[in-house]
Amino acid sequence: MLLEDDEMSAKMIVDIIHGSFHDLKLTVSTDIEEARWKFRQQNPQILILDINLPDGLSFDWLAELYQQGFDGHIVFTTAYADYAIQAFKFSALDFILKPFMPEELIAALHKGLKALDDRKTRMQLETFFYNYKQERILDKKIILKTLEEIQVVFVKDILAIEADNTYSKFHLKEGASVFVSQPLKEFDKQLSAVGFLRVHQSYLVNMSAVKSFKKKSNLLVLEDKLDIPVALSKRGLVIDYLNNLSWK
Repeated sequence: MLLEDDEMSAKMIVDIIHGSFHDLKLTVSTDIEEARWKFRQQNPQILILDINLPDGLSFDWLAELYQQGFDGHIVFTTAYADYAIQAFKFSALDFILKPFMPEELIAALHKGLKALDDRKTRMQLETFFYNYKQERILDKKIILKTLEEIQVVFVKDILAIEADNTYSKFHLKEGASVFVSQPLKEFDKQLSAVGFLRVHQSYLVNMSAVKSFKKKSNLLVLEDKLDIPVALSKRGLVIDYLNNLSWK
């Protein structure tokens, strides 16, 4: 199901889907009330949702579907890089920014069709709705996908992330760790704007967890006595960051 009130955007999306997914049955709605009625009739398993509709936000309708047990796949489309984008990323929900290339939508739908077999959407939606209500970044949760399962952790419980070839090792509080099958650069993109600093080619650090910086050995000491090496090229950046913290 496509929920989109802009006629040109809707036509473009319909053309892309009809041209690339011949077996998919597509229904189009231009407002939430129409989408609510059509959903009851057809029970679609993939939703492509614009955010701002004439009769409200698609988030509100999605919250209804979540309460009713919906576990299909969702792709958000939006023209605004607003506060919701961070909640999408932390919750591992798909979104594409308008204007987008056809390949972006096609890739998102291929991912959605594959994800229908996993049925992990409810965990992602639960995390999204939680994050959407949180104002403080460190109070938010993030989805971590391992080879065996999906874990949800608080951002504030992440001490550091270590590169391990194409994997990332999350160092969590109380000595816990999680290996995720994504490279460190992906988490650098998500977390660098929320208080995490790339202090080394192999380490991304939650700077709110720093207890001290050993200048002679170039080591950051984090909570739980976790030592993280600082690259010489990052030494000045780390010192400036910590000095700025002392003035706040």
